[in-house]
Amino acid sequence: MRIGIIGGSFDPIHNGHLAIAENARASFSLAKVIFVPAYCPPHKTRPALAPYEHRLRMVELAISSSLFFTASAIEAKEACPSYAGTTVEELKQQYGFEHDYFFIIGLDALPILTDPERSKTYPGLCSFIATTRPGFHFESLMQHVPGAYRPYIHINEMPAISISSSDIRDRVRAGLPIDGMVPDCVRDYIDSFRIYTACFT
Repeated sequence: MRIGIIGGSFDPIHNGHLAIAENARASFSLAKVIFVPAYCPPHKTRPALAPYEHRLRMVELAISSSLFFTASAIEAKEACPSYAGTTVEELKQQYGFEHDYFFIIGLDALPILTDPERSKTYPGLCSFIATTRPGFHFESLMQHVPGAYRPYIHINEMPAISISSSDIRDRVRAGLPIDGMVPDCVRDYIDSFRIYTACFT
């Protein structure tokens, strides 16, 4: 069985994340895709993120209608910071080592995810499905990827998606609508709990 993994802050999850996951699932015949909200990613400071329980709940709501998507709170159990390689290892223990695992990432994140020190990955740990993004060129990025990782890299061609979590947060704080950027259930959750407008401690 082929299992996809898509990680991120999901602050909040948006329709672009869902489109990337679905395109990767269909293109690479993935039996399921596991969404893993980061508890404390190494490249961001935890206080700057919305509380984990809200980010996880928004992911659960966003994927609730899909038979192929599931959410995992596995990183909440790890010591800070959490690393992609550690997450993959723990998911393998949970779902079984007999499956093939594919980490779904943006093309721009490829040099980071294939850096053993920054992500705790190693060649053969999993395959990588790198989604194309405007302004990032595969050939130039591959120059920063160790050769041993290259057989495990697959490209996921997609049209440009002009949605970002930071833009959504800015729009919420400015009182602007986010319809069409996130699933309606996520929009309603953000409104109900005043995510991005309330002060969390």
